[in-house]
Amino acid sequence: MMALDIKTILTDRIAGIESFSIALDESTDLCETAQLAIFIRDVDKAFTVTEELLALQPLKGTTTGEDIFSEVLKVFTNFGLPWSKLRGISTDGVPSMVGIRKVSSEFE
Repeated sequence: MMALDIKTILTDRIAGIESFSIALDESTDLCETAQLAIFIRDVDKAFTVTEELLALQPLKGTTTGEDIFSEVLKVFTNFGLPWSKLRGISTDGVPSMVGIRKVSSEFE
């Protein structure tokens, strides 16, 4: 119930944002499962800047750039985030996030 309330609050706030950026961090937990943390920093019409943990997504199997993009796409769809308001993406620079292994065809 608490998770649903947090999602509702975030979804309501996201509806009023002017622009946002995301930060991605992929790491492995104690059970050897890769976890993708997605943080959002947004600005609303009153120039209020907020930063939140948007989602923590487990990555099953591989952790290629395509896998990471797929999880980000799911989160954007789930929260109704418009790509047109995305202004920046920050990562920790691991090879799979900076396109060394494979580039997603979504942006071609």
